[in-house]
Amino acid sequence: MDIKSQWVIVSKYSEDGLNMNEALENILLDVSKSPDIDGGDLEKASELILMSALKGLDISRVSIWLLQPDKQSMTAARLIDEKQQDKELPVLRKSELPSYFRVLMTERTIIANDARNHPATVELSNGYLEETGVYGMLDVPLRHKGQMIGVMCCESRKPSRRWTSDEVAFVGVLADIYGRAVSASERERFEALLIRQNEQLESMVEERTQSLTKALDNFKQAQERLIETEKMAALGKLVAGVAHEVNTPLGVSVTAVTHCEHRLKKLDQGFSNGSISRKQLQTFISDTYEAYQLLTSNLERAATLIQNFKKTAVDQSSFELVNCQLNDYLHALILSLKPVVKKKHVSITIDCDDDIVLSTYQGALAQIVTNLVSNTNDHAFAEPDEKHQIEIQTEQKDEGVHFRFRDNGKGMDSETIKNIFEPFFTTSRQTGGSGLGLSIVYNLVTRKLNGEISVQSTPGKGTEFSFFLPDLPK
Repeated sequence: MDIKSQWVIVSKYSEDGLNMNEALENILLDVSKSPDIDGGDLEKASELILMSALKGLDISRVSIWLLQPDKQSMTAARLIDEKQQDKELPVLRKSELPSYFRVLMTERTIIANDARNHPATVELSNGYLEETGVYGMLDVPLRHKGQMIGVMCCESRKPSRRWTSDEVAFVGVLADIYGRAVSASERERFEALLIRQNEQLESMVEERTQSLTKALDNFKQAQERLIETEKMAALGKLVAGVAHEVNTPLGVSVTAVTHCEHRLKKLDQGFSNGSISRKQLQTFISDTYEAYQLLTSNLERAATLIQNFKKTAVDQSSFELVNCQLNDYLHALILSLKPVVKKKHVSITIDCDDDIVLSTYQGALAQIVTNLVSNTNDHAFAEPDEKHQIEIQTEQKDEGVHFRFRDNGKGMDSETIKNIFEPFFTTSRQTGGSGLGLSIVYNLVTRKLNGEISVQSTPGKGTEFSFFLPDLPK
C-alpha cells in the first residue's frame, strides 16, 4: 500500500492512537461478537454489517444485493446512503449489464478504483453511477452454503479514492459474517418450525396415526437441515474464536500487571517511611522479574494467535509471483527452520532435482512448508529422539510439481484426519495449540495457489501430506 492510500484510512483513526489494521480488526471483532449476527434477525445483522463498512472504509454509500433465482437480475436488499435517499431500491438486470454480470459470475471481488472506466463496471456509468455520484466500487461476493447469493457493494464518491488490500480483506470478512447471519436466520426459522411441530404433535397423535408419521418425517428433515445450518454457521465464528483464544493469555497478563502494581505500592510506602530493608528490596525485584516473565510469555502467545488469525483472514497480497528454483529455495528455507526442530532432534531431508522450477507465490510456499514443519514438530514427535525424521520430496509434472511431506512420528487416527484442516481443531489445546496451522496450509494450497492437498496417516507409522501446486500464469 502506498503512503497516500495509507493516509486515507490511518488519519481517520489517528485521534484514537490506532493504526489502520488495528482499527479495522477492532471493528470486525465488535461485529463478530454482536448478538445481532447470530440472533436470527437478518435485518438487524445487515444494518450492523453495512454501518460497520461505512465506518471502516470512510464512505457514504454501501449496499447488499441479492441474486434472483434465475441469476438474471439483482435487487438491493439493503442500502444505506448518507448523502441522498433513493426513490426506490434499484434493480440491476443481466440483459442491460452483460459485462458486469459476466464478471460477477466468476465469484471474484471487483476492485474498481475508477468505476466509470473499469471494464467490469463501465456499463453502469451512464445511469447508476452518474445518478448516485459514485466513482469507485468494491464488490465482494456473498456466499451461503458454498453458493454465491449476491454481493456487498461499497461505493466511494471520491474520484481519487483507491481501495487498499486491507480494505478488500476487511470487506471480505464482513461478507463472510453476512453468510453467518443468513445461516443464523435459517436456523431461527427451522427452530421455530420445530417448536410449532412439537406443539402440534400431541393433537396430531389424537387425530390419526398417519398424520403423526408424516409430522415425524417433517420433524426429522427439519432437524437434519438445522444441523447442516449449524455447521455452516460455525465457519463464520472464526473471529469470535480468536477472541476466546486470546482471552486467557491476556487475563494472565492483567493479573501479572496488577501484582506488580500491588508490590510497587508496598515498596513505595516502605521507602516513604524509611522502613524498607535490603531483603524487602530483593524480594520485590525477584517477584517483579517473575511477574514480567509471565507477562512477556503470555503477551507473546496472544500476539502469535492474532498473527495466525491475520494469515487466515487477510488476503496474501504481499506474496510475489516468481519462477522458484525449488531445490535451492527449499534448502534455504529448511536451514532457517532448524532451530524450530532442534530441541526434539528432528532431521529434515530434501529430495529435489536441481532443475525443478515452479512458477508460484514463493511466500505462500514458504508459509506452507513452515507450518507443516512446525505442526509435525509439535504433534508427531512427543519427546526428543535422534530417530525423528521429516522427508520432503518433489516430482516434476507436466503442469506443476507434486510434493510429499512425510514424517515417522506417532501418526493420526481416522477421526483426527477427518477434521485436520478445520479452523481451531487441535489435539493439544491444553498445551497452547490454536488449531490454525493446517487450516492456513489448506487455504494457501487450494485458494492462493490453486492446488490440491490430501493426508494419509496410520497411528504409530507416521503421516504423509501430499499436495500438487500448478505453475501459475504471470
